[in-house]
Parts: sequence; structure tokens; C-alpha cells
Amino acid sequence: MIYEPNSKKKASTSALPKITKIEAQKRKGRYNIYLDEEYAFPVDETILIKHILHKGMEVSDAYRQELEIEDGYRKAYVRSLVYLNYSMRSIKEIKDDLIAHEFTRETADQVVEQLKEQGYLNDLMYAESYTRTAANVSGKGPYVIKRELKKRGVNDEIIEEALEQYPFDQMVENGVALAEKVMRRSTRQSSRETSNKIRQNLMQKGFQSDVITQVLEQISTEKEEDDEYSALKVQGDKIWRKQSKLKGAKKIQKVKSGLFQKGFAGELISQFINEKEMEDEEE
Repeated sequence: MIYEPNSKKKASTSALPKITKIEAQKRKGRYNIYLDEEYAFPVDETILIKHILHKGMEVSDAYRQELEIEDGYRKAYVRSLVYLNYSMRSIKEIKDDLIAHEFTRETADQVVEQLKEQGYLNDLMYAESYTRTAANVSGKGPYVIKRELKKRGVNDEIIEEALEQYPFDQMVENGVALAEKVMRRSTRQSSRETSNKIRQNLMQKGFQSDVITQVLEQISTEKEEDDEYSALKVQGDKIWRKQSKLKGAKKIQKVKSGLFQKGFAGELISQFINEKEMEDEEE
């Protein structure tokens, strides 16, 4: 419920402070009120108009307190509108922002209720919009979207409804696009390691196992034999140099083990070892 000040003020026989000056601030829509020639308090333009504040008007302590409370609420409300102007927000985000700027929790709750009534705040609309953007722009998976919405205070029921904006076919399409990026960066990795990287990246992006299975069925991570061997040579040369202090069988075993761990086939590893041994003999 929004605070409405009591406009009826009791008459008093004692002299009350009077408004002697109303001065516009540099900030548009804000005014400074002077009582008996001294600065007293600021007000928003809407409050100035609503209460018809004018020079010569008497202001009791109680009435001044009412104006200040109403002005505090108005500042919180305007701040939230500006915050919403940049992007849609969840209810929790609005409350957290107001509290972070030293408005009371009660004021934050009141502002949120007014914004909800005016249609500016709606967690379902927010979650649906967030889901569509995450799916269409960043290609995130549903688990990541769900986690991010929970952080923003959206409840599970609304999240599940919002995720209906992200159809399974689009998840697969986004997963394929991500997999293709991984493949382009994996020219020096084995086919098996590339496949494992794709699976790992898709899981990190929030895609579930059924989507990952579909993605891996739609793409081929198998390299041509020449490409696979070129990748092996890059990895093998690194390991060979790293084990330069070892000799003979120990060195060969270390290199073989390292290449097996990177997913290369035994035949290609043997071919590489034979070539390196021949090179060593020629030196």
C-alpha cells in the first residue's frame, strides 16, 4: 500500500514555520523548500503540485515529516523507473537495488507493489524475455539459464514456464553451433579429444545429455587420417621434447602413454615413434 499523507492539518494558535522560498534544483523535477528563510528539505515536483506548496504556507513538524516520507518514497520510485529504463528487471533486482541505495525494505516493497500494479514488473515476462535472449543471442543451455534466473530471484515454477520459450530443436541448433566452434579450435587435437571437448563445453553451457547426444549425431568429429596424424605429430613432438632427458624404452613408453591419453590410435602412435627413432638414428 502506497503512503498517502494526511492533507488535513490541525489549526494551531502558535506560529508555525512558513515557506519563504521554493528553489528549483539543478536536477530536473526537484525543488528545495525554505522555511523562515532557511533551507529545510527537498521535494519532488509531483509532491509540490499535489500539496500545492507555496510561499507563505505554514508547515508543522508533523506535516513536514509526512512530506519527507512521501518524498523518500517518490525518490525510490523514480530510481526504479530509471533502473527499468535500461533493461527489464526481476522483482528481486529492483528490491536489491533500492536497499543497496539505502532505502528501507518497507519502501522497496511498496515501490515493487506499485510497479507490479502498473505493469512495469512481472517476473514471468522478465524470465521469458531473458530466456529468449539467452537462447537467441548467447546460445546458452537451459541449465545455465535456469541457474541465472534463480540468482535473480525468479521462482522455480516461473522458470519452468519461461523455459518453454526455448524449444528442443533450438537447443540442438545452438549446441551444433557451439560444437563447430570447438572443432575449429581443435585442429591439433585427436578426434576423440575433440569429441570430449565438445561434450564438456556443451555441459558447461548448460545443455542436458539428450541434447548433447543429438548434437554429436549431427556432426562428425572424425578427422581424415592425414589430419589426425598431423595433429598427433604436433602433440607428439611436444611430448618427445619434454622427455628429452629419458632414453630408449623409458622415453618411448612415456611418449606412447601421453599420446594414448590424448586420444590417438595405437597404429598412428607406433608410426610416429618409428619416425622419431629413425630421426634419432640419423643424427
